[in-house]
Amino acid sequence: MYKMSKKYAILTLLFVSVSKMLNAQTVDVTNKLTQDGKINTVIVVASIILLGIFLFLFFIERRVKKLEQEAKD
Repeated sequence: MYKMSKKYAILTLLFVSVSKMLNAQTVDVTNKLTQDGKINTVIVVASIILLGIFLFLFFIERRVKKLEQEAKD
């Protein structure tokens, strides 16, 4: 029982420290990108990456369904 609470304490400390670092970074990075006019580029690139991931998952799902149907027959 002691080991579990120690793991949770370490994970909590890790998440808190990472969230503090990310929170401190985002203000400067966002302001810099907005001032330089590059925020739109970041949004477009992130959108393209997410679209690619969703399309990949969609086609993988179709292939799996097809294989499942072949396995049933």
